[in-house]
Amino acid sequence: MSIAAADAPQSTPRRQSPSKKSSKKSSFTFLFNREAGTCLGRTGKSWLQIIMFYLTFYTCLGALWIACVAIFVQTLSDKVPKYYGKGSLIGTNPGMGYQPWLKKDPESTLVRFNVKDPKSYEKYTNALEEYLFKYKDANYTRRCTGNESNTDDTEQACRFDLDQFREKGCSAEQSFGYANGTPCVIVTLNRLIGWTPVAYPKGMEPEEVKGRYRAGDVAIRCNGAYEPDVEHIGIIENIPEMGIPGKFYPYKVMKNYHQPFAMVKFNSLKLNTLVMVACKAYASNILQDDADRLGLVRFELLIESKSPDEAKKGA
Repeated sequence: MSIAAADAPQSTPRRQSPSKKSSKKSSFTFLFNREAGTCLGRTGKSWLQIIMFYLTFYTCLGALWIACVAIFVQTLSDKVPKYYGKGSLIGTNPGMGYQPWLKKDPESTLVRFNVKDPKSYEKYTNALEEYLFKYKDANYTRRCTGNESNTDDTEQACRFDLDQFREKGCSAEQSFGYANGTPCVIVTLNRLIGWTPVAYPKGMEPEEVKGRYRAGDVAIRCNGAYEPDVEHIGIIENIPEMGIPGKFYPYKVMKNYHQPFAMVKFNSLKLNTLVMVACKAYASNILQDDADRLGLVRFELLIESKSPDEAKKGA
């Protein structure tokens, strides 16, 4: 052989890719190998072992979860939430609310209507009727007289009577005063489990409620939020005059608990003028904080007196 032939590069045979037939055969062999007795690479014994492992693992995991839930449920009560009172998110200082509050417009605090247009205040009277509907059910309630109150060891809550409001013109039959331009507004305290009003020391009640404060009750006072509002708000009637009776506290989980409230009736509000109203609750253990809306509530009233034609032009 010549040197040139010896130095010439030798050609290497090209590696041939496996055929499609052999590739398909390998896949079927992985799925089921009759010779090795395997399925997906595992023998029957191996499959049994792994199935038993995961069955045991998830059974123990499920049993542990059920045990944890059962232990947690034992710490709960049907009567009170797990965390309430001082130190909880709910706290011990009640906030306030008002009605009519419209579910369709929950962000609005404006009560606006035209005394000459029944349709304009229908939504407000309907909201008040809906709110008061539950008070018609007297089942599992009792009439509390004298020193009787919700502090008594009984499952029956004190019944909240609506007759006092009807006598003052604040009922559905009287359109809650809206037809006459003397609207009635419900003022409530937020429900706090176990909360009871604490009386001011004798002679130490705030000046705003002196003369109509009764120890053990929650006095309510509404007035204009600012000086111009005070000038336009007119005469306000408190129903009942002393505020919310203390016998309806504390709030407890009962079958038919009637949440107490007071009403304020605006007898001479200046027409066609927007008036901002601030209502505050008074008891020794109620802190009034405007920033956190504790112990008070604000809303606006605008009573218009326009003919249908004038109302359309204004719109």
